[in-house]
Amino acid sequence: FDFLVIAFLVLGALISAVSVLPVTLVVVPPLIWYFLRVRKTFVTTSRELKRLEGLSRSPIFAMLSESLVGISTIRSNGAIDFFRSKFRQVHDGHSRAFFAFISCSRWLGFRMDALMFIFLAIASFAAVIVHEENWFKIDPGILGLAVSLLIQLSGLFQWCIRQSAEVVNMMVAVERVIGFRDLSSEAALVTDGDDSLDDWPSKGEINVKDLCVRYREGLPLSLRGITFKIEGGSRVGVVGRTGSGKSTLVQALLRLLEAESGSIMIDGVDIARLGLHKLRCKLSVIPQSPILYGGCTLRENLDPFHVHTDEEIRSALFDAHMLNAVTSLS
Repeated sequence: FDFLVIAFLVLGALISAVSVLPVTLVVVPPLIWYFLRVRKTFVTTSRELKRLEGLSRSPIFAMLSESLVGISTIRSNGAIDFFRSKFRQVHDGHSRAFFAFISCSRWLGFRMDALMFIFLAIASFAAVIVHEENWFKIDPGILGLAVSLLIQLSGLFQWCIRQSAEVVNMMVAVERVIGFRDLSSEAALVTDGDDSLDDWPSKGEINVKDLCVRYREGLPLSLRGITFKIEGGSRVGVVGRTGSGKSTLVQALLRLLEAESGSIMIDGVDIARLGLHKLRCKLSVIPQSPILYGGCTLRENLDPFHVHTDEEIRSALFDAHMLNAVTSLS
């Protein structure tokens, strides 16, 4: 909106000046050529600097949240100075990108002001010469109006160009929305065979054969040819270093990541043939960091789909030794 308002003001002033003083048309082509060249350089550079500034801003927020979550661990291990220096590094990285963008804007502002100064100077001299030599019959009032409009453009013109570049920069957000729109959707939520599996799973036996999973096309495999069998009712620990594929295995069980090859059988049923609603309603995950949804009651957090009775929820709370704590709430 700001860009369009200023653009019409600039356009009106330029049309008024050119129509009153046709002599200024002589200098318009070279000035337009220089203007387009400078604007192209600025838009291309500022767009990339805006992306860099956004990328360098993310680590600041990530580190703030990490530090707040692990503040007790940081203090107990005496790592305050380390985290302070690390935060200073990411903050300096953002400051470099931010001030580079500011410098780029000043670079454009100086050149646009110089461009308008040249045009205004030529128009002013032309107005005096035309009036003194009587080359054209021009009303002095209209001539003064045209010149006064050009004087107003001394600051408006560069702001108009900067706002036009800002419109282009803001389109980065639109690009991201379009990127989310074009993401491939998940598998079918419901399939024809879901209704025939009312009592599935009954034992909880998991049989994995030659499972290969990658996070997205082009990345290396996170799980390569995994084969194992877990008997129903047993407790199994999956141990490994960071990045070894423990979380990837859980995501493959929930089909958050689809298997590239191989299969996962639960009680003899290939989960790839099930609808996502059927599969995920029958599996439970207790995350490392518990999450409670704000604006919801405790019952809605425990039973978001309203499929369990109060007695079942009380029984679950009793098994988790939380019944007394919950009943004591106001």
